[in-house]
Amino acid sequence: MMDVRLHFNYYHQALPSVAFSSDWIEGKYVLPYIKDLEKTGRMKDLVIEDNLGHSWTLKEFKKLTEKVKGEKTNVSIHFDGSFRLSDHKAGIGIVLTYDEDDMSYRIRENDQLEEINSNNEAEYAALYRSIQLCSELRIEHQLVKVTGDSLVVINQLNGEWPCYEPALQRWLDRIEEECRRNHIVLEGIAVKRNENKDADKLASQAVQGISIRSHNEM
Repeated sequence: MMDVRLHFNYYHQALPSVAFSSDWIEGKYVLPYIKDLEKTGRMKDLVIEDNLGHSWTLKEFKKLTEKVKGEKTNVSIHFDGSFRLSDHKAGIGIVLTYDEDDMSYRIRENDQLEEINSNNEAEYAALYRSIQLCSELRIEHQLVKVTGDSLVVINQLNGEWPCYEPALQRWLDRIEEECRRNHIVLEGIAVKRNENKDADKLASQAVQGISIRSHNEM
C-alpha cells in the first residue's frame, strides 16, 4: 500500500468552511484516520490522493484496499551487478521478498548477461530485471523499496544525480516505463557493499557461470 494524503473541506455551523490537506500517511493507517475524522460530522468532499497522483473517493479507496487473496505486499528488493573487464562478462543478482496471505517469501535469482559494457550498466540491468520480476508476480499499485550499493544507480533513480550517459539513460527509461505500467513507485536505498552481500554474491556467481533460482517460504 502506498502512502496517501487526504484533501477535504471542514464545515462548521457558525464559521466559513476551510480546506485541509494532510501530511503523507502510511496506507494502512488511512482508514482509521478517516473513521476518526468522520466522527466530527464536519468533514466533507473527501479526496484521497496517492504518491503517484491518483485520486479516489472514499468508496473507491475502500474497494481498492480490500484484502485480496494472493495479493503480494511489503515488497523489498536487494539488487547488484558485476562486470569483469577482462572478458566483458556481466552478472546480475536479485533478492526479492514479499508477503502473501500472512506468509513471507523470498526469491533469489541471478543471470549472466552479454552486451554489457560497464559495472554501472550491470547494476542497471539488475534493477531492471528486478522490476520485470515484479511484473511477473503481478505486483502493482504500491511502493517498492530497492536497495543497492551503487550510488550512481540509486541517486539517478531518486533524481538526485543527473544521468548523462546514453546507455544508462536507456536503462533508466525502461525501468521508469515498467513502473508506470504497473503503478509502482520505487524508493531507492543506498547501502555499503557489505550490507548487500546476498545480491553481491549472486551477481558474482553469475559471472562465474553459476546459475541460481529459488523461490521459498521464509
